[in-house]
Amino acid sequence: MKQIVKAAQYSTLIFLVFGFFSLIARHPFRLPNLDFPVITVSWNKHSETYSMRTPYVRFHPLFTFKTEDFKKYVLPNEIAYLHDSTQKMQSSVLSKLIEEALTEIKTQKKRIKKRKHLSHFQVLQHKNFNYKKSCGLIVLKFNDYPLVVKLFLEQPSTFLDLHATGIEPMFFFYMGGGANRHLSGFTRIKNREAIIDKIARKDRWKDHVSVPRKWFWFPQKQKDMLLTAQNLAGHDTVETRIPGIYAVIADLVDMEADTEHITPKVKSEIIMQLCNDLDMFVDPHDKNYVFSQDKKTARFKITIVDTEHFPTMVGILHEKNFKNHNRWYTYLAGKCFHDMYLQTKRDLFNAQGKISALALM
Repeated sequence: MKQIVKAAQYSTLIFLVFGFFSLIARHPFRLPNLDFPVITVSWNKHSETYSMRTPYVRFHPLFTFKTEDFKKYVLPNEIAYLHDSTQKMQSSVLSKLIEEALTEIKTQKKRIKKRKHLSHFQVLQHKNFNYKKSCGLIVLKFNDYPLVVKLFLEQPSTFLDLHATGIEPMFFFYMGGGANRHLSGFTRIKNREAIIDKIARKDRWKDHVSVPRKWFWFPQKQKDMLLTAQNLAGHDTVETRIPGIYAVIADLVDMEADTEHITPKVKSEIIMQLCNDLDMFVDPHDKNYVFSQDKKTARFKITIVDTEHFPTMVGILHEKNFKNHNRWYTYLAGKCFHDMYLQTKRDLFNAQGKISALALM
């Protein structure tokens, strides 16, 4: 049965991939629809611009975020170690190391891609990072500090490039109304607060579930991108500024601490129950959750590793509940197919101004 399910999932993925390329292929003599919104990205109003005319974008999430919103979550001057508050980490030291990492990523691309380590970091994940164009999301772990750095890099020439950082971002763009990893990264800390609040109000989770601390980091010479839209959701022109480079810094989670006392099947059931109770604010993918056992009470604990707001990424507008992961994956595949192929022009125009009932407000 599992083989059949996997085969069905792979078949769906292949169908969607090939369908995607047929979707973006345009006849050379086909004229653009002037009613569609135009999204433009540049460093400022006098620099080179990069544009896309498409009906698949929405006001939210493209114009939900702006640089000023993140200042209150910025990395403080010093951080106490999670398990020993007497020890401190200085943000000036951490920032210097991240700045050095940025320089290495841009100048030593082949070495880093091959060896998966930098002078002061190890590369934990880079599947959504383009070394050639220096764009996307790369996840790093400090060598000398118990912290993880999720580093986001974009520039006007890459922000609207759906092919730059892998297959997943293509689907997220159509499902999320223009969503991408760079935008969804802005949701991670605010969504963390929302998740903690929801957990505190659920008796069966409040003593079992934890979320790592998180902060935003910006480079010393932080540079904003100017994002502009014309003819979007009833606006003649709308604009916002978002950082081209930023990072989310979080406590390191011991991924090897996963308890063996709970079977994979039970873990899957618990994760789906938790996600349903959290209104699907987090991705139910099992790698986002670490199960461990409290040494004093012998009770299990769950750490939610990734707090990206999933409704933003996949464009979920209303509350959803799922019995298991197969139902979840089937729903996502169906939604992706619908959003890419079955929406009429009227559907797309009506959706431009819609805000999800699950949106972070």
